[in-house]
Amino acid sequence: MNKSKLCSFAIAGMLSFVGIQPITTLAAQTDTGIITQSDKTNNQQDKKAALKQKMEQANEKWNSLSADEKEEIYSLIESKMEADDKVIDKLVELGVIQNEDAANFKTHLQNRFNKLKESGEFPLLRQKSK
Repeated sequence: MNKSKLCSFAIAGMLSFVGIQPITTLAAQTDTGIITQSDKTNNQQDKKAALKQKMEQANEKWNSLSADEKEEIYSLIESKMEADDKVIDKLVELGVIQNEDAANFKTHLQNRFNKLKESGEFPLLRQKSK
């Protein structure tokens, strides 16, 4: 018993001694400047413009694909949609959502897929809402 008390006092003393010691840290030297709001806005606009350009290039490549290649992509999207349907069914089974809501979700997903396939547009582009 005395050994355990002595050991715990020794550990407590060492921890308190270590806690009193000054902690020194080394920081890396940085050459960062102040970023103004206009710089931040310009940076965001540059990123948006770069993304828009990449998406336009992807859309051009999409348009150059053959009908078979596009159909392969559509079949992958359809299989993803079927997986989403299974998730919705499981949520209904667990009582998280109701049957009516699940039917609405499934109908919405099917309509979006049908519109996408009919339009023939690049699948990753989203139409801006009007």
